[in-house]
Amino acid sequence: MNQQETYELTEIQDLFELRIFAYDILRRTFLEEPTKELIAQFQNGVINFFPFKEENSQLKDGVELVNHYFKTFDMDKNFEELHWDYTRMFIGPYELPVHIWESSYVNKDQLLFQEETLIVRRLYLENCFESLHYRREADDHLGLELDYMYHLNNIANDLAKEDNVTQLNKILADQDYFLQEHLLKWTPLFGKKVIQHSDTDFYKGMVKILIGFLTIDKACLKEVLSRTNL
Repeated sequence: MNQQETYELTEIQDLFELRIFAYDILRRTFLEEPTKELIAQFQNGVINFFPFKEENSQLKDGVELVNHYFKTFDMDKNFEELHWDYTRMFIGPYELPVHIWESSYVNKDQLLFQEETLIVRRLYLENCFESLHYRREADDHLGLELDYMYHLNNIANDLAKEDNVTQLNKILADQDYFLQEHLLKWTPLFGKKVIQHSDTDFYKGMVKILIGFLTIDKACLKEVLSRTNL
């Protein structure tokens, strides 16, 4: 491997580290109801380290909205309100104002747990992905889809460290496919619904960050895949 190829792989590893950080925050935000441990990290300003916030206006707006929310947030006074906001929108017990599963957006009858869910499951199995929430939640839940991208990115990072370019390109192609054929097909509409129905600026801000980052990540994957002389 020549010096240029070594530089390329080092640069790509830096990108993977940023993507690991971003997908970790996003999957933990949307996979389940918020915990005090997670919210404490936001109170301490973890969102300020979110990558690419200066390169996408929606992502930047989301970071500013989340920061504004936590300026007056008090764990003792406001945590239950935040917790209820997630529960009410995505779990119940009442009719859900926002569905958090892909199938309800891409299925022609807008039904849950359809063929689209099984397609996502098969993609997970192809890359040996099994979330801690596997079989406890439908496979096309947003949090699981983000967890899958996080999983693939960790694999890609390891492959880059091993200079395994062939397998790396395969994993990157899988990520690119999943992002374009799944996440980006339904999250923009999901985001609009969250902004419409959320009672807290936290989830309004986080869904802006989600959409902005996925848009940036699409371009990042295309750029990396275009480099044939790694």
